[in-house]
Amino acid sequence: MRLTLPRWLDPRRSLRARFALLLGGSGLALALLTAALVGIVQRAQLVEQQGQSMRREALLLARVLDGALRQRLEQLQATAEQPLLASGLFEPGDARLLLEGLRAQQPAFAWLAIVAPDGRVQVATNALLEGADLHAEPWFGPAGRGPWIGGRRPAGALTASLGLEDGQATQLVDMGLPLTDMSGRHIGVLVARLRWQWLHGLHQGLEGDLAAGSGLESAVLDRDGRVLLGPPAWLDRPPPLRPAPGSAPALSTWPGEGEYLGDWVRGPGDGGAAGLTVLLRQPAELALRPAVEMSRRLLLQGMVGTLAFIVLSIWLAARVARPIGELSAAALRVVHDQPPQFAAIPLGREDEVAQVAHALRRLHDELSRRLEQQQLATARYETLFRNAPVAIYLAVEDRLLIANEACLRLFGVPHAQALVGRGSAELFHPDDGALATLRQRQQAALQPGGAPTPTLEHRILRLDGSVAEVESTAMGLALAEGRGVQVVLHDITEQRQAQAALRELNAQLEARVAARTAELQAANAELDAFAYAVSHDLRAPLRAMTGFSQALIEDHGPALAPQARGYLDQIVLAGQRMGELVEGLLTLSRTVRGALSVAPVDLSALAALTVADLRRADPAREVGIEVEPGLVAQGDRRMLAALVNNLLGNAWKYTAGRTGARIRVYATLDDGLRWFCVEDNGAGFDMAHAGRLFKAFARLHRQDEFPGLGIGLATVQRIVHRHGGRIEAEGSPGGGARFRFTLPERPRTAGNEGATA
Repeated sequence: MRLTLPRWLDPRRSLRARFALLLGGSGLALALLTAALVGIVQRAQLVEQQGQSMRREALLLARVLDGALRQRLEQLQATAEQPLLASGLFEPGDARLLLEGLRAQQPAFAWLAIVAPDGRVQVATNALLEGADLHAEPWFGPAGRGPWIGGRRPAGALTASLGLEDGQATQLVDMGLPLTDMSGRHIGVLVARLRWQWLHGLHQGLEGDLAAGSGLESAVLDRDGRVLLGPPAWLDRPPPLRPAPGSAPALSTWPGEGEYLGDWVRGPGDGGAAGLTVLLRQPAELALRPAVEMSRRLLLQGMVGTLAFIVLSIWLAARVARPIGELSAAALRVVHDQPPQFAAIPLGREDEVAQVAHALRRLHDELSRRLEQQQLATARYETLFRNAPVAIYLAVEDRLLIANEACLRLFGVPHAQALVGRGSAELFHPDDGALATLRQRQQAALQPGGAPTPTLEHRILRLDGSVAEVESTAMGLALAEGRGVQVVLHDITEQRQAQAALRELNAQLEARVAARTAELQAANAELDAFAYAVSHDLRAPLRAMTGFSQALIEDHGPALAPQARGYLDQIVLAGQRMGELVEGLLTLSRTVRGALSVAPVDLSALAALTVADLRRADPAREVGIEVEPGLVAQGDRRMLAALVNNLLGNAWKYTAGRTGARIRVYATLDDGLRWFCVEDNGAGFDMAHAGRLFKAFARLHRQDEFPGLGIGLATVQRIVHRHGGRIEAEGSPGGGARFRFTLPERPRTAGNEGATA
């Protein structure tokens, strides 16, 4: 059945219906176009505006956090440069007091320590972990090479002292730097473990200001890409999404979370002291809500208005057509970023076209509100700029536009007008023209939002004529006035003065050490000469005393009373013992007298000769002796023969009475040095008393257990030191001992050089 419409409703027969249909279709098309254009434009504008705001906030957050960490690292560096530590001769108590003072000054430091090159803790606050081996800690290697800040991790061995936080182990952030003495020699690592809660509190305070009413979320990544600060579920792992480096703020879909408007910003200097990366993101539904809602309203209201146009009569179409045109004009003005005009549509109207107009007006109002928020954010940035503790100025087309209070104080000017309009070269000291030219070239190559220039040290001339030394960096900005640059200046005048004073103090200390060393060498030489003379002159009286006592025994022994005969025997024994001591003193003194006759010496051959002598002296002993062939060293053959004889004689003596006794002579490489080793499985010694091994006449065993004078190892040490080498010993009670020494390729040959043991 064919449907027949009344004439006034049939477009084929009614001009009014046709006009109404045409008008309604046009209105629908216009409404759809308006909604689409406004939605697209507003979406793009919101993404751009929100992205710019996010980038500024992220940069601010990165600078504040990096500045806080950098300040702690600088405090650590200042401590490492203290003369007490830089001398390399510090007492543990004094060093601990210095570290405790730093921790009291900065409670954020949970633990500070000085760690030796072998990884053992020498000094620590509260003596925590002193003596512990921490070479496997993640901070030990990097901090030994240069200043380093790590990520977040548990307190580990410090948990027992630091306690728990919220029922879990305390979280700390590692930082450290190499510790060198005045000669530049690496003597360890100065390490600090920073309370993560302190950094977390700083981040929460900053994040609270950012997120108020906006739904903004932030996360801070460490240099390894793991989340250092941010949502608890993200901590200590990479975030679910990472954009390409240098990408602009954009909408992204986060796995399992939805769409977000986000931006990633590296800290100053490609991440700053800690290599930080800051993420800011806002749910897309919040960021784009005004555009989505306005577009939806425009579309819905446009469709309703179109239906009304079709229903209304032709006489109403004419009335409706005019507001639609005006509405289109208003929409186009919005597209071209011009203020819309809604005066032609009275506020009292309630029809669909009026609703669309009112919706467009509300859209414009919302955009205005967002612009006002943007202006507030800009004002907040200006407040931070003015009150920043470091000197900052903005320049446009290489001319200073504005400077903060710290910058005015740095240049010593009362107001900004004294600096406004100056070029970057005019802010340098006149004698630093080459540096000024370099900085101009660097600033010309800057891109807005790109990496800043490298830090440049130069001088400035203050208003009163005084000179200040500064470190400066510049970053490109996109400003409405033109090509902009933000320059940050750090006053390092006092730091340089302190470094100069420290260098002068180091020079004085080095001169005093050299003088004391010369005095000590002279005193040692005199002492050796005295010992040689005394021991040499004692031999004749001792021989006379012993000889006459033996003569009395031989000639008058039968006539003497038993008690008198016993006294004479004691005199003879004591004289012989004294003679042995005198010979020991002479041997010890000869090791440091005269010049060395340096030549290649076959230690394997010397060891074989010594072993043959030992076996001839005690043929009943069964000792397995292994001598590695081809052991050759540069040195004095006479002294090295005494060295080998003493070490092998020592091993032979202390393996006495042991079943399966073994002695081994061999060489090994360690840290690029060739070490000659004499190892046995004899009585050994307690490492707690190892410091007495090489002292003259000092013995670790009783005379009735292992007879001897205590001269052999002292002689060995002096021979090694006489050649400019090193000797070490290690052992355990009942577990044997190993003595190893290393000799330089070109031993010292001067008369008494290196005489001290």
